[in-house]
Amino acid sequence: MKFNKNIKLLSLRYSFLFLLHIFLSFSLLNLSHSAEPRTWTNLKGQNIKAQLIAVDGDYVILRLQNGRDSRILRKTLSIGDQKFLEEYGGAEKIPIDPKGKITVPEKEMKFNSKTLIKRDDKFELPDGYSLQFDIVESEHFLIMSSGKVRGKDTAELAERLWYGMNFQHPGFAEKWGDEKKAIFLCGEKTDYDILGKYYVDQLANSGRAQEASNSARTWPMSSGAGLFLDNDTCDKYNVMNGARAFRADSKSNFQRGVWNPFPAHCIAQDVLSVQMGGAGGGAGSEGYYAISTGHGYYKEIQLTDETVTSLLDANTYESDEVVKSGGFDDGKKWARTLRDLVKKEKVSPSLAALYRVNRASELTPELTVLMYGFARYMQSTPDRISKFSKVMERVDTSRSIPVPLEMAKLFGFETVQEFETDWINYLKSSAFK
Repeated sequence: MKFNKNIKLLSLRYSFLFLLHIFLSFSLLNLSHSAEPRTWTNLKGQNIKAQLIAVDGDYVILRLQNGRDSRILRKTLSIGDQKFLEEYGGAEKIPIDPKGKITVPEKEMKFNSKTLIKRDDKFELPDGYSLQFDIVESEHFLIMSSGKVRGKDTAELAERLWYGMNFQHPGFAEKWGDEKKAIFLCGEKTDYDILGKYYVDQLANSGRAQEASNSARTWPMSSGAGLFLDNDTCDKYNVMNGARAFRADSKSNFQRGVWNPFPAHCIAQDVLSVQMGGAGGGAGSEGYYAISTGHGYYKEIQLTDETVTSLLDANTYESDEVVKSGGFDDGKKWARTLRDLVKKEKVSPSLAALYRVNRASELTPELTVLMYGFARYMQSTPDRISKFSKVMERVDTSRSIPVPLEMAKLFGFETVQEFETDWINYLKSSAFK
C-alpha cells in the first residue's frame, strides 16, 4: 500500500516537473522573441529598430540602437506591434471592437519624400546585356528606371505598401530582412525585351528549360512580370533574388503618379508573398493563387479606386453578366455587380472553386471578382484582419495554404459551410464595397 502511494507521489512529482519544464520553455521562447531588436511602427508611418524592455501599463519601454531607452504610448503603435506585445511582451490584450473602423494605413501614413534618394551610379546587368537604369533608393526598395520614366512615385507606392503590411502583421519587417527589392521600370519596350531575355537565360542556365521556354513566349506580350536576378548582381546591389519588372511605356497599364493601379496590384502581391514566407512560400499549393491574386486586386481597387489589371480577355465573355454590367471593366462596380449576382443565386461562392484555380488561363470574370471579394472579406474588420494574420503565419510555418476546413477553423468556424455562409452574408451586405 505504501509502495503504491510512493509511486503515485513520484508520478505526480514528475508530472509537475514536466509541466514546469513546458511552462519555462514557453516563457523562455517568449523572452527570446521579445529580447531581439525588431522594427516598430507608429500610426504616422515612422519606423524605429529597438529592443522591447518592458510593458508598463499604457506605455512601452524600448531600448534604441544608441542604447537609450524610450517610453512610448502603446496606443500609438501599429496593429502588428500590438499583437507582438500581447504574444511576446506579456501585455494585456486590447479587446477588439467589432464595429471598429478599418484604417487604410498605406494612405494615412505621413510619407517623408526625403527618404527617397536619387543615386549617382547606374544599375547594370551583367556583360552581354547592354542595359542601364537610373536608380532611386528607398528604405526597402531599389527602383530602376529607363527612358523618360522617373522612379520616385513607384518608390513611394512600394514603401506605402510595405508599411501597410508591416502595420497589420507582427514580424513582417524581420521577414523582409536587410536586402532591398529591385523594381524595374522600362520606359522603352526594347529595354523590357532585353530584361526578359536576361531572365530567360537565367532560367535556362539553371536547368529550368520548360520555364525558360514559357517565359520566352509570354514575356513579350506582358505588361509586367516577376523575375530572378543572378547572385552576383544581388550581391553587388544588395537586393533580393526576386525582382519585379514593368513596361512603363504603356499609359493604359502604367499611369503617372503614386496611386498607379497596375504597380499597386503587383507590388501588393510581392509584399504579401514575403509575409507568407518569401517568394515560393506556399506557392503552387491549392489556394495560393486565389489568395495572392485576390489580395492584389483588393489593394489595387482600395488604393486607386479602379483596376486596369486584366488577367484574361473580357471579350471572351461578352454574354456574361459581369461584363455586361461593367463589373469586370470597372473595379469600382465589382462589389455591386457581385452582390446582385449572389443575391439572385446566379453566382455561388465556393472556397473549393477558388482553391482549384492555379493560373490566369483558368479564370472567368466571376472567379476573378470572387477572389477580390474573398480578400476583402478576410480584411474587412479588425477581428478578421487579426485572423488573416494568423493564416499568413500558418502559411509561413507550413509552406502551404491551409485547407478549407483549417482555414474555416482559423477564422473561428467549425465547418467550411459556416465559413462560406459568413462570407456570402458579407458579399450580400452593404459593407462589401
